[in-house]
Amino acid sequence: MLSMTAEPYPRGRASTTLFRRPLVLSAFFAVLSTLLLADLAPRYAPGLLRFEHYMGDVRTAFLSDQLPSQHPQVAIVAITDDTLAGYKTLLPVDRHLLARLVDALDAAGAKVIGLDFLFAASAPDDNELLLIDAIRRAGAKVVLAAADERVGLTQAQREKQQAFLREVGRPAGYANLATERDSVVRFMAQPYSDGVAAYPKSFAAQLAESAGAAPAEWRPRIAWLRTPRDGSDVFLTTAAETLLRPGDDPLAKIVREGLKDKIVLVGGTLREIDTHLTPLTDSPGEKMHGVTIHAHIAAQMIDGRSIRQLETNSIALRLALAGMAAIGFLVGWGFRTRRQGLLASGVASAVIIAVDTIVFWQFRIILPLVLAIAAWFLGEFSGHYLGRWLGPRADRSLLYGK
Repeated sequence: MLSMTAEPYPRGRASTTLFRRPLVLSAFFAVLSTLLLADLAPRYAPGLLRFEHYMGDVRTAFLSDQLPSQHPQVAIVAITDDTLAGYKTLLPVDRHLLARLVDALDAAGAKVIGLDFLFAASAPDDNELLLIDAIRRAGAKVVLAAADERVGLTQAQREKQQAFLREVGRPAGYANLATERDSVVRFMAQPYSDGVAAYPKSFAAQLAESAGAAPAEWRPRIAWLRTPRDGSDVFLTTAAETLLRPGDDPLAKIVREGLKDKIVLVGGTLREIDTHLTPLTDSPGEKMHGVTIHAHIAAQMIDGRSIRQLETNSIALRLALAGMAAIGFLVGWGFRTRRQGLLASGVASAVIIAVDTIVFWQFRIILPLVLAIAAWFLGEFSGHYLGRWLGPRADRSLLYGK
């Protein structure tokens, strides 16, 4: 009588089952990880996205564009505390002072003059008329900043602003800055969208278009400029009182020559007024004035520079996270019998960081670094430990001695 050995599964079927199991599980955990990171994390774990923003700030601070020297087309005339030392009030800035600056910049040959001030507060009529006349007679293009519907102006202030802008007859753009929850300015403020916008274009966009830049839909993230390689300021910046020195003053002559054919933003750089954190500021005490932020935005529009970013609700991001989690799961499953298998996480993290750095450096695209690493870890840890539990019995006997 022949004896027969029972085999519960044919070999081909068993190997096929063992091959399909990790693939099916990896697909399941890829979908689960994508749902968790792209849909639930932004809603219930905003701290994760804040860390993502912080990592983006690090890239920006070290890898943003860097010019050889100062920007060739944008400059700033700063009204400082010293400029206003002889005036009774700081705000609103004296209209006669602004009128003198408009005349001086026009005489210096500025291409576009941008006044980064809100004209919603009352000022002595004679001084305001002086400013209106200076703007009207300027040969240079003049652009004014305005507060749109999102700024808490009273009805009287709003009417005052509209009357002034109507009187001068020059283009105006909203000067809003998009401040995040952590008080950092990373993005351009978008137009008012809850109704008909009184100012459909931003102050910086009006400046750039007045200088000849083609109208376009700009990507929202600001493309900052690092300190130039020669160590100078990003933009030629001069104090207002220097520009207003007598015509034969040597320093004033140099300044006026430097402002010729440029977009010149006139704005306040007063202590603790209109100051903001940006990715370029190293500490809370080192803030950037609003006029400088507008200069960065105008410069990127003129240069045609931009930074792309994969948004959490984009299909591309979801596919990338799913792929990362699936590959991580299969790697974890494959190394489930080795104690050093989880070391692959460190290698994978280094590779992800390197790819992210290269992509931003070369293509100016911000990838979701934190979410990508989180997807890999979720996939690999799941594959590693589920592989121990659900893997072939031979693996479990090797691990647990069963």
